[in-house]
Amino acid sequence: MKRFIQRSALALGLLFAVAGVDAVTNSAQAATCWGDYCSGQDPQAAGCGTDAYTVASARIPGTFSSYVELRWSPSCKTNWARVPASWGQSYPWQLRAYQCATGYHQTGVSDSSSDYSWTRMIYSPTLGVSARWTGQPGSTATACA
Repeated sequence: MKRFIQRSALALGLLFAVAGVDAVTNSAQAATCWGDYCSGQDPQAAGCGTDAYTVASARIPGTFSSYVELRWSPSCKTNWARVPASWGQSYPWQLRAYQCATGYHQTGVSDSSSDYSWTRMIYSPTLGVSARWTGQPGSTATACA
């Protein structure tokens, strides 16, 4: 009986190990690009938004709760800028993800079915990027992160 329990525990441990590897593989497979191949692509369509988080934000002047955000995807190694959809659809406006050291930038992609509007991605694992929004009632930018 003791040997049966040991073998069962070993089999259960192997099952969890395989399931853990499968979960990591599935999240990595969610993105359709990686690194510089993602530059210029839509982060949502490419699957890079799945693990993304906000690394910097700046309040849009004249508002209480609307922010321009700089997003980062660890799996794709990319940044992009985003704003609430209502600000991304107001005209005239400009949303940019801006690589601070080089001036390279990507501009806005509007998605009316979403809560946000965002830019295309920039591969920038080592150079700082800022999110910049220009429009009314005033322009703003995040720090280079």
